[in-house]
Amino acid sequence: MTRNLLLTTPLFLALGCGHAAEYTVTVKAGDAHRKDTPVSVVLPVPKQMAQASGLAVAEGQTVPAQVATIGEGAARVWWTVSDLSPGQSKTYTIRLGPGVCPQSTKVFKWVDSSKGKVKSADLLFGDRPVLRYMYTPFDKSDIELTKKPFHNVFSPDGSRMITQSVGGKRYPHHRGIFFGYKCKIGDQTYDVWHAHKGEHQRHAKTVLEVAGPVVGGHVVRIDWNDRQGKPFVVETRSLFVYRQSDGNLLIDFTSTLTPTHGPVSLGGDRQHAGVHWRSAPEVAENDKQTRYLRPAKYAGLDPAKEHNAADYKDLPWNAIRYAIGDQTYTVADLTSPKNPDGAEFSERLYGRFGEFFPWELRDDNPLAVRYRWWITDAPSVTRDDVERHYQDLANPPEVVVN
Repeated sequence: MTRNLLLTTPLFLALGCGHAAEYTVTVKAGDAHRKDTPVSVVLPVPKQMAQASGLAVAEGQTVPAQVATIGEGAARVWWTVSDLSPGQSKTYTIRLGPGVCPQSTKVFKWVDSSKGKVKSADLLFGDRPVLRYMYTPFDKSDIELTKKPFHNVFSPDGSRMITQSVGGKRYPHHRGIFFGYKCKIGDQTYDVWHAHKGEHQRHAKTVLEVAGPVVGGHVVRIDWNDRQGKPFVVETRSLFVYRQSDGNLLIDFTSTLTPTHGPVSLGGDRQHAGVHWRSAPEVAENDKQTRYLRPAKYAGLDPAKEHNAADYKDLPWNAIRYAIGDQTYTVADLTSPKNPDGAEFSERLYGRFGEFFPWELRDDNPLAVRYRWWITDAPSVTRDDVERHYQDLANPPEVVVN
């Protein structure tokens, strides 16, 4: 895979629905089928329109649009392409301003869900919970509860959580969507993957919260601290969830790591470092029903068995299918082709999977990664279904201002 190290985290502004300006843009599908594909374009939006959302209209179909201010006199406008065949194009009229978007339009919003000393915030789409950010401050008297912030994910219908939170019986340090390494600084090692000796990750601040009809999420700063509570790595992490007409979930994860006091060797192995997903505890108790759906190159592997060979590297995507009660979920982990090369993929039937690569972190060599998760409770999912979503990430459609 050809991968680039520099990624830009999009900065969004929480906006309401809003009329007054019109723009015409064309979306070109390229070689892939586009369905519920998030797209965006930078437009010269007047300052007075920077707080407005609106509509994107094409061929009689109307979808919400959301504005993301990026500077004086310019904004990025987001919407979703409902259906566009390979080789085709579609022209949209973007309408922005007060009163354009119906008040009945569902929007993403953040609500506090903290209980006692456990701090958390939920991202809702309408009334349906989508994500839960767990960020209880570190407490050395209760390391297990407080050693790392992470994101839990709800089922597509919002009825239950499908990731492991605090307190799982098997490998309880695995939690939802999480990120960690065995970090070496000189002769000191700080294992923020397990984080059981006092080293820990701590939520430092919320940089930005995002809400609106097309995308919701946030940007947070997470400090990776030594056993004295001093940060040696600063992480800027963002998670954004996109509107999907079929009720499935589409989640973007980006993270940038920078050192605070000189070089840090980020190590470990494919089972104990990197960005991973940990499924709900019920999956570990019923792992005989777990299956993996892999790219065409690995189609001959047994889907009911884990694969962790030395050359199992640089996968464009991988997907796990597991049952909780009488409902089956498929979670596809899509890897940006701009991520570093040499990524080793890890699979576990009990529900953890993700990828790892070592990195020498320096001021002049930060680490930036991007992943996307597609989650569905559809009764059947094909390789082509996952590949279509991967193409949206790796080779997005072209958007041209007319």
